[in-house]
Order: sequence, then C-alpha cells, then structure tokens
Amino acid sequence: MCDLFGMSCNDEDRATRSLPIFSEYASRNPDGWGIGWFEGNNAVVHRAACRADWDDAFFDSIDEARSHNLIAHIRYATQGEPNDCNCHPFTRHHNGRDWILAHNGWVTGAGGHPGAEGDTDSETIFHEIMDKVGEYQDSGIFRGKYMALKKAIENVFNSHHGTINLNLLISDGNMLYAFNHYSAKPMYMLRRSKAYGDAILISTKELTDENWEVIPKDRLLSINNGEIEMLSSPFFDEELDK
Repeated sequence: MCDLFGMSCNDEDRATRSLPIFSEYASRNPDGWGIGWFEGNNAVVHRAACRADWDDAFFDSIDEARSHNLIAHIRYATQGEPNDCNCHPFTRHHNGRDWILAHNGWVTGAGGHPGAEGDTDSETIFHEIMDKVGEYQDSGIFRGKYMALKKAIENVFNSHHGTINLNLLISDGNMLYAFNHYSAKPMYMLRRSKAYGDAILISTKELTDENWEVIPKDRLLSINNGEIEMLSSPFFDEELDK
C-alpha cells in the first residue's frame, strides 16, 4: 500500500539523504511516483507511472527539489489506472497560491470530481477538501487555514460512509499538514537540528535508526518551517472512531 514522505524546514533544503532510502520501497509500490515542492507560491510536481522512468527521473527530481516544504509519494494503485494523472501529489490553486496533497489509503465511493484530471479517490477527496476550505473561508466561518482545513477533512468522514483509510500530507508552501486515519499504516515524525535551524520529516516508514515518533491518530498536525505549530484534539470520540 502506498507510502508517503514529507519534509518541513526552517530554510530551503533537499532530502537527498532520506528520499533515496524512501525510494527503496518502490518495489512494493510499483504503480508510480511523485515529488512536489515549492518555488515561491508555485508548486513544482514531477511524477510518472512508468517504471522504466523511475531511476533517472526520480533521482533527478531528488537532486532538483529544494524547498521549505516537500511531499513525495510512491503508489500502489487501489483505484484508478497506473498513469501519470493518477500519481500523487496532486495540485490545486487556491487564494493566490498552489496547494499539494498526497494520500495513502482509500475512501470507498469517492470519485468523479469535475476538477480532477484522473480517476482516483485520492484526487477527488483533495478537491472536496479544497472546495470546503474555500467555502469556509469565503463565508467567514473560519478565517484561519488551520481550522478550515480541519473541518474540511472532517467533512470527508461526513460525506463518505464506506471504508475510509486516510493518511494525508498537505502543503500550501508555507505550512505542512499531516493527518493519520489508517490503523494498519501509522505515520512517523522525525525532528532534526540543522545548521540553519529545525527540520521535521514525516513518513509512513521509519527510514533511519533515529528516534521516529508515531503521529497521533485522528489529529491534524501543523508544521511551520520545521517546528510543530499545532496538534488538534482528536476528531472523534474513541467509541465513534471509524
């Protein structure tokens, strides 16, 4: 089942140590890869489904990607054909800047959003989340991005009533957000001190023998330039957790 990697740093940096280790899991996730990062307000996303392109293009992208925030994904297809459009991360422009999302898991019944290029549940829920973020902010219900995003993710659970396995990494170039709702696939966090300041790595794999911490389930984690800014209360009561 797909794997996720994210990085948030206090200065622009590359993940040339961690991403090659992350790529070793590609043999278990043969249906595509993607790396997304930011140049100002604009997302740069490289992705491909063709395994023949992996070695050169993936490692070229690792060398090129330098940013405060980065998200990478290797794909095992559970919905949607193995083509480039269905590879993560996905991109959406909102309020003058790009957002990117990568998802691990599946949401039964999600699909067919008019803004989607491909046919995955992952891209559909990204657009559903961003639709709600825009709706909440435009109406003035929530001015801040964090609460709008939290409520938009909660809306996924209110809108879909089948199986929901939802590991998410989301970034708007300023912040990196992580959310875990997939009991069989925990997400881990590693704090590192760099010469320029702090950095935090997020992954569905413990990539090194360092002190990786499990991210609490069903709580939205917000990371600002390599430092934890906020961790929400649990989305659900334990007895109601899906």
